[in-house]
Amino acid sequence: MKKIVTFLGATFFLFGANAQGIEIFKQGELVDVSGTVVEVNSTEASLHQNFTVKNVSGTVNVLRVERTKIILLPGTLDYLCWGADCYNTDAVSPADPFISPDDILVDNDATAMLFTYHETEGISGTAQYRYYIINGEGERLDSVDVLYTSTVSVKENAKIQISVYPNPAINNVNITVQNETGNLKFTLFNVLGEAVINTKLYEGQNTVAVDKLTNGVYFYTIYKDGAVLETKKLVVKH
Repeated sequence: MKKIVTFLGATFFLFGANAQGIEIFKQGELVDVSGTVVEVNSTEASLHQNFTVKNVSGTVNVLRVERTKIILLPGTLDYLCWGADCYNTDAVSPADPFISPDDILVDNDATAMLFTYHETEGISGTAQYRYYIINGEGERLDSVDVLYTSTVSVKENAKIQISVYPNPAINNVNITVQNETGNLKFTLFNVLGEAVINTKLYEGQNTVAVDKLTNGVYFYTIYKDGAVLETKKLVVKH
């Protein structure tokens, strides 16, 4: 693991020296961003960033996520998904730090997905969270920061209505879009972060076939004009 010094507010920190066989990538990219700050700027009411966490330790690792707050923005909320489990704002936001209660067993050279979210609740400003990857003993192996900056109000986004159902899905997923004329796309990922379905969405009801997918947990992302609108968990159960 490379050693990276990154600027955080008025201080520097050196975390790469403690890295133990973990690499962190923005989903779909190949540059290791562990030990750095990833910036997300948006006018949406809900902001998020997806990561792929890779175990390169040479052995199987039991991993969890620890989220700490670096820059607080009172009134806003955050939550996260780690592997096949999502933890809502009621569990995540009040805690500092928040540690995911469920272990993930990650083989060498295998990956796990980390989805991070910031809900503005109509409040503009900047919030910063640090996400540590920790082992079963609570030892911090590596980290990445996400700096969320938003200038949105809930009212600006209230007209957009998207419904995804049923969940669990058997053979098809229905995606209903109302009051939105932008360029929308639906992408479904497996728990390894691999895209298994990509399709455009249109105003009204859209039907996506999932009958050829194996049973299990997936995550879908809906993009508007190339920007992430939302990411949520979808269970496929034939």
